[in-house]
Amino acid sequence: MHPLVAHMLDVAAVAVLLPGSELLGLDRRQLGMLVALHDIGKLTPAFQAKVPACWPGQVLGPCPDEMVSSRHDVDGLTLLDYVCEDVLTPLFGKDADGMEWSPADRRQIWRAISGHHGQPVAAGERKVRDPNIEMIVSDARQIIGLLFDVFHPPPIPCLSLEHLCLLEWQIAGLTVQADWIGSRQEWFPYVTPDDVADASGYFWNHALPCAQVAIACAGLGPVKVSPFHGIGHLFAHVSQPSPVQALMQDVTLPLGPVLVVIEDMTGSGKTEAALVTAHRLMASGRASGLFVALPTMATANAMFDRMVAAYRGLFQPSSHPSLALAHGRASLDERFASIVAPDDVLDAGTVGKDRAHAAEVCCSAWLGSESRRALLSQVGVGTIDQALMAVLPVRFATVRQAGLAGKVLLVDECHAYDPYMQEEMAALLRFHASMGGSVVLLSATLTRDVRQKLTTAFREGLQQDEPALLSCTAYPLVTLVGHDGVKEAPCYPRPGLERSIAVRHLRNEQSVMARVSDAAVRKAAVAWVRNTVDDVIAAAKALSEKGVEAMVFHARFAMADRLAIERAVLARFGKDGSSAGRAGVLVASQVIEQSLDLDFDVLCTDLAPMDLIIQRAGRLRRHRRDHRPVDRDEIHIFSPDPVENPDREWLRRVLPGTAAVYRDPSVLWRTARVLQHAGTIRSPDNVRELIEVAGDATRVPEGLMAASDEAEGKSRAARGAAMRNVLNYEAGYAPDGALWEQDVRKPTRLEDRPYVTVRLGVMREGRVWPWAALQDNGLEASDERRRAWALSEVSVTRHALASCHVADDQKEAVAMARAGWSRWEREAEDLFLLLLLRESEEGMEGYGHNEKGEEVIIRYDRKYGLQLAPVLTG
Repeated sequence: MHPLVAHMLDVAAVAVLLPGSELLGLDRRQLGMLVALHDIGKLTPAFQAKVPACWPGQVLGPCPDEMVSSRHDVDGLTLLDYVCEDVLTPLFGKDADGMEWSPADRRQIWRAISGHHGQPVAAGERKVRDPNIEMIVSDARQIIGLLFDVFHPPPIPCLSLEHLCLLEWQIAGLTVQADWIGSRQEWFPYVTPDDVADASGYFWNHALPCAQVAIACAGLGPVKVSPFHGIGHLFAHVSQPSPVQALMQDVTLPLGPVLVVIEDMTGSGKTEAALVTAHRLMASGRASGLFVALPTMATANAMFDRMVAAYRGLFQPSSHPSLALAHGRASLDERFASIVAPDDVLDAGTVGKDRAHAAEVCCSAWLGSESRRALLSQVGVGTIDQALMAVLPVRFATVRQAGLAGKVLLVDECHAYDPYMQEEMAALLRFHASMGGSVVLLSATLTRDVRQKLTTAFREGLQQDEPALLSCTAYPLVTLVGHDGVKEAPCYPRPGLERSIAVRHLRNEQSVMARVSDAAVRKAAVAWVRNTVDDVIAAAKALSEKGVEAMVFHARFAMADRLAIERAVLARFGKDGSSAGRAGVLVASQVIEQSLDLDFDVLCTDLAPMDLIIQRAGRLRRHRRDHRPVDRDEIHIFSPDPVENPDREWLRRVLPGTAAVYRDPSVLWRTARVLQHAGTIRSPDNVRELIEVAGDATRVPEGLMAASDEAEGKSRAARGAAMRNVLNYEAGYAPDGALWEQDVRKPTRLEDRPYVTVRLGVMREGRVWPWAALQDNGLEASDERRRAWALSEVSVTRHALASCHVADDQKEAVAMARAGWSRWEREAEDLFLLLLLRESEEGMEGYGHNEKGEEVIIRYDRKYGLQLAPVLTG
């Protein structure tokens, strides 16, 4: 056992020592006192009875046979807010004008502290739900008096509504963070009641030293930002800054929190310009770290590689900042796993002294174990989903808020959001600005409407309600937003990037395959971007029948294979790919259209919205090379003819998969029409015009009107769903009806069709092995098996696969395999084990049923990934 008072003081010690706690505006004595009260609800018999052997009979009498169940966080709020309010009165003082704290004001502080298990709680209607209420209150008053004796906190002056709301969110996140660290027995060894008899001595001589070591072990020790000495300090290879890099190096940044929107061409050096901006903000004391948010796991992995080489320049050489990868499968990435250091490497004896044996690029195991913790690292790279969950009513949203607070939020490819995610992004900007954070948004293709929406949201977070309308149509363009207003700064294009890419329309698949085959014969690097996974697989197989073998890259591979393919694609078609080794064909889904530094000689693509066409065009002849087998700037677009009066089947007749992905055919018709009329993508000259004209929703032909109206209705519904889901900053950290219900899913992305996760298993000698372990059947350690099962996962829509078939004679082996999964994994309704048994020419096979109950054959191999086909009968 560990005495309750000891734990309360442990957590308080962590809170007062955590870097950034000084930004809450509280005296450390006040902060320590407040956070120590977080677990006062554990005094109740309902909690004490959880371990009958440790029942405090000398205080509470004999342990009763039956106990009224209650949650200690709820009981803690009840004690603080209702029962013990008089004894806590000395903690709250008056402001300079004599204003006092109201009961509602105090309640905001108590609910922030009490909701330390990841979501807000409401005080119980029956006060403390226990017949021993008088004894409990007496004990609570005694502990509160003891804490006053330890901390001697001066009264907290009455706060304005704005400062009170900010403090509530801040202290909610800090309390969870401190409780996580202070509850770890390895860092805070259990003590006896005698050890805490002198509570003040325990706090100063035991809790604080342990907290200092624990914070270091967690990878959250203080770090010092390096002075900004120009872009060359961060990137030694940049001898001559590009125009956008030079602008962000020298432009005057607004005071206070800043939003910077950088719109420039692919290859202009936007990422380096963004890091220059972030470093300037950090060096000026407006941020302590950085979080880089990407649209997908693949793009996050690629950015992580770039940050490994660059992030150390943001900090003083003597500092040892943590770098973390934050997405659902980060722990499976070998690049990240290789820098995760055991906690004992980061102990007090090595931090700030001798760390020669620790990796220079490092992340603590504690931070690396969970995506939500990874946001607490000094530098994080992850998917935008991890940041968006900070503004959704999901458990531990406040931890994500704490991770982002005080950091520069850098969002790449910020155009790549549907209406639902746009509303989430606007909410995130309002939240981050309200908490004093700065943001850098990057895009090659952003419409003015979206830019206006995001800048308005940020200004709302700064409490600036007057409109600031955007007017500049220049491209490239940098937009700067702060308390003083909005400044739009046109920028010159990077020399050598001015391009005129000819647009060629191809009306059928045969024409595309002919173009791909011809380029392959010439030993060119060729890509065909398709809009659905099924189309990717079908195209690759059709090319194979014609004698053209293609690499395949999409999201329906087991994670182990997907990571391997991602590395192979980057090695072959990336910036450093050799001229001799680049020859080949890649058929891929949208996974390659954003943030991956790929370079092709020939590019074919299915028709897509204009911004994505321009993004995909950025993968054509991206880098300077001495020799290319095909020396033409030309993009080939597989598209139906954009006739003046298309009928309702205009898109579906030619590209049925595309019609299912992009629901508004008028957007694609305008894109095809505009590109046909222009004949070229001239970057930067006509990029802005192409985007704006293709985005003009008033131009809808009659034949596409019904589908366009339906899509608009769904967009409005999605925006409405997002507005209902996101947290309201002004409402504070409070339970709000059904908003925080655990059984209601609050997704970061609104999918028309829900997905399930399948774990691929293979039967060998009566035992089920994870697919990823086939090459190594010696995975005896439980953590190795867990990792292998996670690496064997692949996602598929539920309508295509709703269940997996297991024969009677296989059920025992499957049950044994599942027994090694965690409880959450075993009970998850959207996680299946797919048993692959029979090997065929097309890979290994298993069976399942789709959402209609029809039997399907499931095939998997490392070349094409997961494929589903109906079982033919009759």
